[in-house]
Amino acid sequence: MAEAAIHDQARAPHGPVAETRAPHLNVDPHRKVGWLELFYDLVYVATIVQLGNKLSDDVSVEGFAAFALLFVPIWWVWMGTTFYANRFVADDLPHRLLVFAQIFVVSALAITVFDGLGSTSSGFAIAYVAARFILLIMYTRAARHVPEARALTRRYVIGFAIAALVWLVSAFVPAPLRFLLWVIGLAIDFYTPLSPGSQRLQRELPPSPHHLPERLGLFTIIVFGETFIKVIGGFVGEDEFAIETIIAALLGLGLVGGLWWTYFENVAERAVDWAKGAQAWIYLHLPLQLGLIALAVGVYKLVTAQSDILADHYRLLICGALAISLLAVGLIEQFTVKRLGEKDDQLAFRLRVGGAVIALGLGFFATGMNQIVLMALLAVVSLAQVVTDVLRRDYDPLPESDIELDHHVG
Repeated sequence: MAEAAIHDQARAPHGPVAETRAPHLNVDPHRKVGWLELFYDLVYVATIVQLGNKLSDDVSVEGFAAFALLFVPIWWVWMGTTFYANRFVADDLPHRLLVFAQIFVVSALAITVFDGLGSTSSGFAIAYVAARFILLIMYTRAARHVPEARALTRRYVIGFAIAALVWLVSAFVPAPLRFLLWVIGLAIDFYTPLSPGSQRLQRELPPSPHHLPERLGLFTIIVFGETFIKVIGGFVGEDEFAIETIIAALLGLGLVGGLWWTYFENVAERAVDWAKGAQAWIYLHLPLQLGLIALAVGVYKLVTAQSDILADHYRLLICGALAISLLAVGLIEQFTVKRLGEKDDQLAFRLRVGGAVIALGLGFFATGMNQIVLMALLAVVSLAQVVTDVLRRDYDPLPESDIELDHHVG
């Protein structure tokens, strides 16, 4: 009854926001994502669009490497705020102002990301530093008001501050040293929550087991939305639509729809096996979401192609992105709890790996293949995952009381 009361209270309408209300630990295991978090996510829609445009402008090995290097800090800024919101409850005036400041700073990241390794790289670095500085203020407030979290928050403040300082220095040195400092700064940023000392402290302050999966699922939805933006953008301004282009677009959307089904049925709808691999479950979303953005760009290149034969580098992009996405989903599934009635075998994982291998094979060896045939084969690879899931499903949702959780995440 007490747990239900907490749950109902968390979902009840809020009164006027308090001018000062100290952050406190989240004690509701069923905590839902708040409206402010959803509002904050909106700025990432624009950021991901600009990042996709960056890759679309240079589809090459170097272009993909640049796209990945720029995506990681953007993803980490989002994760930083998400980790904080998962462990601490804060919705007073200072917190809202800090989140609004984050939105402004992420907007600056979006503005500077297109040429983030060129003329605007200094601005990109400064925007990243500003985002991390705001997060430092959040953790400093938590350290002041939540004594039991002080050891962990101080550890975060020190580690993240050192990383931010490295990024700040990078803004005032020339390339390529600037980008080397970025890598060093990101390494420090990632190591801070992954270090043994941090993980020990995290186990003493477990996060909400429902909030974090919901947040990552929502961000994945945002990433999936990039495909619709790119496909619609490919048709805008055209007076006539070739039937081949329409078929290719539909096959591309079917391919992405298959990935959506596979992720949300086999990852988002399952409980996380925190004891088996909390960190792996979280951080494998990085290549998954990177692959989905790249796939959206690949579908856009398909829709806007002027030939029946997709250029080699575009074919490699779309096939490689599908392979990354399938493999990432397959690996994330390894750290989820099977539901009642689900077969506890490795067939699903073998299907993901097999699909990734087929996609890569088409990417490297399908030179000269008609784009409709290529997309039909890729769509079959994606939708085969769905058909197999449907045929193998016969279960009831796993009761939460049957799930044993041992949280230790960032």
